Formats: sequence, structure tokens, C-alpha cells
Amino acid sequence: MQSNYDGAGEAVPLKVRGKKPKAEIVTTTYEFNDPYLRKPKSKSLGKMVYDKEHGKILGRTPRNWGELLFFYTIFYIVLAALFAICMKGLMLTIDKHQPKWKLDESIIGTNPGLGFRPISHDVDQGSLIWYDSTNETQVEYWVERIDEFLSEYNKTDNQKPCNFDSRKTAKQVCALNLKEFGHCSRENSYGYGASKPCIFLKLNRIYGWVPEYYNDPNDLPKDMPESLKTYITNLPENQRNQVWVTCSGENGMDREIIGDAVYYPSHGFPGYFYPYTNNPGYVSPLVAVQFKRPALNRIINIECRTWAKNIKYSGSHRDRMGSVHFEIMIDADANPDLNTTPKPTSAPKLSNITTTENINLSYKNI
Repeated sequence: MQSNYDGAGEAVPLKVRGKKPKAEIVTTTYEFNDPYLRKPKSKSLGKMVYDKEHGKILGRTPRNWGELLFFYTIFYIVLAALFAICMKGLMLTIDKHQPKWKLDESIIGTNPGLGFRPISHDVDQGSLIWYDSTNETQVEYWVERIDEFLSEYNKTDNQKPCNFDSRKTAKQVCALNLKEFGHCSRENSYGYGASKPCIFLKLNRIYGWVPEYYNDPNDLPKDMPESLKTYITNLPENQRNQVWVTCSGENGMDREIIGDAVYYPSHGFPGYFYPYTNNPGYVSPLVAVQFKRPALNRIINIECRTWAKNIKYSGSHRDRMGSVHFEIMIDADANPDLNTTPKPTSAPKLSNITTTENINLSYKNI
């Protein structure tokens, strides 16, 4: 290593050729004068709510709060206006009188379902109509269910009497005269007190649907019951435009014990009730089926179906179409003490059935 001398006579080391001097470690001491590097002071809850020193409320000055409130007020007003404009545009495309998608274009389709009444308020009861014909309270229970269903038919606004010889206008609807239902009337307890129960059938409404009738005696389905074929043949030609209805036992044993059935006021739904166009006061036509002599103390499985060229039929319990299934069981205990039992809140439950020789539980879909 070579040395050189400065003016004071002290030796100063010279750089060694080919070698770099070692880096010197520089230590810096911060005094934390910068407020951003200084540890923030802890604040009490009261000071966080209102900082008197800086005039802040919850971390913002009144001016900041005013600007924020003004911004969000304008923002939500504009947002609400855009939503209202979109909803108004949507509502303008919706017709309140008729659906946008009809018949084959709609999810409902063109195959109306068939329904029945009465139905118990107890969902566990399902489609079973079970009562004791000697128990007035149980009979009255089912009579009240039918009264509830028929209450809609007591309103006569915008309705006119219709028949096959007269035509209604597009704005009018046909009235249904409950006095034409024969023994299936309120005065007769709809036959329940006499062990001759009446079941009311109706087709579901489909906007614009018009049935295609079996009105030619020479062009009737081969599987149509002979009794219905005879009925159609004997009718005047102008009264054959109906959606026919038949009810029978679902199985062979059921057909043997169900007895005869009578239909009121006709054997089908009259064509002058169609099409349904959502006019005020419209009521669906009804067919009341009275079973004259059903076997007692037996569960009877019954299927009712409709007959029209444009109604598809399927008796499958999974994919039922154009038909309906229900069960009837009429107890006939002559014990007079039953009439003094308190009125049930619902129809008897199926779980209360006792296993005896008189009760047949061999059928499905109870």
C-alpha cells in the first residue's frame, strides 16, 4: 500500500489498484418530525364521535357531511328514476286483461285439468272423502265445504242466462243456475245425509281455449262408455256441443261396488261457457255427480275423466291428464250415540281407520 502526505504531514492511504474501498455503514436517527411517520395518538370514544378541536363529527366536518348527503340524495333519486322508467316500460307491454303468451305458447298449454270438490281442509286427508252418514256433524262438515266452493256462484254481476239456442256477446258471461242440480242441492245436504254423496267437477280455466266436441254419434271414441254414447245419440243435435264427463270405479272391484251415477244438470260442460276470456263475473261450468248406491264401509277409488277431441287423457297417477282421482268411504254405524259427539275440526284422519272385515284397505292412493 502506498501513502501520500497531506499538508499537515499526516499520511493519507492511497487506493490500492484493482481493489474497491469497503462500503461504510451509515446510521440515520429519525426524530419523527413528519406527522405521517409519527404513531397516532389514541382517541377516546367521545372524541371519535365529536372532535371539538377540529370540529369533526364521526370523522367528518359538517361541510363534508353535507356534501356526502347531497351526493347520495342525487344518486338515489337518479337510480329511482331509472328504475321507474324501466318498470313503466315493462308495464306498458303487459295486458291486464289477457296473458301475453296463450295456449300452445304458454306454460299452461292447451290441456285443461279436471278438479273436484269437496276437499278437506286437512292436507293429511288428501283426496279421501270419509264420513259417517249417521253423524250429523260429520255430514255438516262436508256440506260446509261445498257451500264454501259454491259461494262464488251466488254472484250474478254481468251474467245472463245462457242456453244452446242463444248466443252471448263477447262482453257477457253465462250464469250457472244452482237450482238445476236436482238432488245435489243444499236442501238435500248434497246427498251426504242419505249416503248418496254429490261430487262437483270443474275444468281448469285456460284463456282462449275452445273445446273440440264429440258431437257426432257416428264418430265417438271406441273406449267411451256405452251409456254416454246412448246419451249423446238421444240428445238434440244443437245440444251436443259439450265436454262430456264420466265417472267410474278405478279398479275392477271398485266398479262392482260403486253403484250408479247421475249427472246434473247435464252429462258434460256446455260449450256456451267457452272460451274463457277473463270477463268480469265469469264462473266455470260445473257437473255434479251423485253416486246413488255406493257400498258402505268400503274405500272406493273413483276416476272421473273428460271427453273432448283436444283433451289428452292419461290415468297415470304420475302424469294424470284430463282426469281426476278421489276416494269415498261412507261409514254406516247405526249407533245413535254418534250424533252426540262434538263437531270435529276436520274430517276423520285416515290413521284412525281400524282394521276390520268391513273395511277394505287393499287399494292404493288413499
